[in-house]
Amino acid sequence: MRCDSHDPTVCKALLAGLLIQLFGVALKANPPPAPPLTIMPFQTATFVRETEVAAELNEFAEFAARLLYWTDTPREPVVLAGRVVKSALMPFFDEWRGARAPGSAAASGLVRTRLAEVYRVLTGPRLGRIVIEAETKITPPARIDALGDGLAEVPWVLENRRGTAVRLTFSVPGAGSSLFSTTMAAGQTRGVFLPLPAVTTEEVTLVVSTGDSEQSLRFPVRRHARGSLVVEVLDETGSRTPARVYLTGADGRAHAPADTLHRIVSGEFGQPFAGDAYFYTAGRIDVAVPVGEVDLEIVKGLEYLPVRITVPIGTDRPATTTVRLERRAHLNAEGWYSGDVHVHANLFAQTLITPRDVLLVAQAEDLNVVNLLPCNDPRTTIITDRQYFTGRPDDVSTPDRILYFNEEMRNDIYGHVGFLNLKTFVEPAYFGWPNSPFPYDHPGNFPQAEKAKAQGGAVVYVHPALPSEFPVDIALGVADTIDVMSQNAEDLPTEYWYRLLNCGFRCPISAGTDAFLNIPQHIIPGAGRVYVKTGTAFDYQRWIDGFLAGRSFATNGPLVQFTVDGKEPGAEIRADGPVEVDVTGDARSIVPMTALELIVNGRAVRRWEAGRDPYAMRFTERLTLDHSSWVALRVRGAGHRLAPNDREVYAHTSPVYVTVAGRPVASREDAEFFIGQIDALIAKMDARGNFEHRGQRDAIVARFREAQEIYRRIAAGALAHFRPVLGFDVNRAEPDLISSGAVESESHAVFRRE
Repeated sequence: MRCDSHDPTVCKALLAGLLIQLFGVALKANPPPAPPLTIMPFQTATFVRETEVAAELNEFAEFAARLLYWTDTPREPVVLAGRVVKSALMPFFDEWRGARAPGSAAASGLVRTRLAEVYRVLTGPRLGRIVIEAETKITPPARIDALGDGLAEVPWVLENRRGTAVRLTFSVPGAGSSLFSTTMAAGQTRGVFLPLPAVTTEEVTLVVSTGDSEQSLRFPVRRHARGSLVVEVLDETGSRTPARVYLTGADGRAHAPADTLHRIVSGEFGQPFAGDAYFYTAGRIDVAVPVGEVDLEIVKGLEYLPVRITVPIGTDRPATTTVRLERRAHLNAEGWYSGDVHVHANLFAQTLITPRDVLLVAQAEDLNVVNLLPCNDPRTTIITDRQYFTGRPDDVSTPDRILYFNEEMRNDIYGHVGFLNLKTFVEPAYFGWPNSPFPYDHPGNFPQAEKAKAQGGAVVYVHPALPSEFPVDIALGVADTIDVMSQNAEDLPTEYWYRLLNCGFRCPISAGTDAFLNIPQHIIPGAGRVYVKTGTAFDYQRWIDGFLAGRSFATNGPLVQFTVDGKEPGAEIRADGPVEVDVTGDARSIVPMTALELIVNGRAVRRWEAGRDPYAMRFTERLTLDHSSWVALRVRGAGHRLAPNDREVYAHTSPVYVTVAGRPVASREDAEFFIGQIDALIAKMDARGNFEHRGQRDAIVARFREAQEIYRRIAAGALAHFRPVLGFDVNRAEPDLISSGAVESESHAVFRRE
């Protein structure tokens, strides 16, 4: 965000220290470059020993990210290329991890070829390209904009297709020295930002030399007079309020105040609307922009309507405007409080983001609870942000914004686990990491989770995948749930969660973004969140209690209410025999919804398609259940840029549990699925695990076999396979989906056993 010191010398010194730590470079008299936009420099510093390979990977990642500050840069090629390059890290990671893999020796030779391929994918009107073959081919950028008489940075892709090294030089006629010069190795491709001279003319001449040839180029430069914009952002009470801001100037570039971290929406996990640049404001924006028109968009969480306006900018005085946000919902007043269970203030031993910075983010995203998870830096023995752990809410917390530094315990075989509501930090915070004090994949996650539960903690498997240890720890009672909303598309973790519920485990829904606040190009915190009902009072313990009880729903947009016979999520209904219940659902959203789905034991038994108003939907339903079931509401929608972390709009409630004749929910198919996944986890251990002696491995396997026996008992006691059967009154036509909250839909569904 910003340096706490008011002395710019201190801030530059801190930044210099960071860059030396990351890149091992000695900073000279020139001002230090900006901190990295992407996570790539941190990852290569950890996994890639070959300095030249690391430098080329870093250069591509940072170059591609900077292209996104121009709104006319096509997003999809940048995001796709970034994913391809990140995949090139995997052999280096495998070698670092000690896995049986070809490793970096084989990978290094492929990196240059891979980089050439992804650089060719990049496109856009701002981008120039030079291809050095027998002759040098130059494709100039179609458009260059400069603010005032300052430097205009022009992106160039430089590709040497010759079999020998080439010295490439940019110069300005009449200047005493070259503007930029580099030696391109055979087959090398680079991405560089070339600063054009600070002149007032509308045309610049450059000379491009490759040693054996020279070309003179003339570039038209559109220079924009410098103006300024001042914006006050107010909430519904007229008070200044923090928010997330997207701001584009007349030069087609995203702008942000000089002392603000300019962030970029990530597309690392297949999100369809990646690449937007934004920043956080405390409520007053003062920014230099080009004269012309500014497009301004202000977003604050999921309960305020986004505002998008155009502001004219002149030269004579600052343009000023006030934006007053309109509240669409007020869930705090109804006893619901939102939270993100998985956020990192800093990662990789950085200290860029302070608790007060996190508080601003929480206020801007309208998050009531931020669970910050200190975890290990794989390059060192440092637990990043460990210094903030106190076993209670952080001191910067306010009555309605709680920051709690907890813990992420990490192992790459068994899975990563979030420990919430900790009073004492669980040690060790990691194991199975090479070149660390804890290199062995022992003792497994179970004893660590047991320590967290013993002190009243909540245990959540974050960004869950299989095979991993979560089926074991949930069966053995030391883990509470998994994140249903996390880094990736929701369908797969939702399927895992459904299977756990179908085995009779009462796992509440959970949502954690895994946002890294110190990495500008990353996931937005709170863009997937869990709302918990605490009632008339709110504090962290009440929020944890409601979270564990399942009085909750997860969402990236829709705000939902759901009852079964008047009971809200987390509640239980008990009946001696088949029971008929009334189900109600209501959803409001700032992004369009496609459908509401009534879910029983993991299957949609009723679906209502969106009507004329996709922002408000409502239904009532009568449901007959002849055996024990869990019932929940799911909301679906097409992908939307204001649900930036995900591929689609999504919300899901925790279940209401219906117990018939005292029998638990039990599915043979789902229990057998987890039995197989535990076998796959043991195979993964045997292929990748690092143990000091055989006894360590065998002790963990014995625990896994104990969990398998629980699933076998569930399978043995399960009812015969069941499926939903819909039944409607033939005398009443199937109703259309509700287009406003003024009308209710009524139908009847029966859930039968075969």
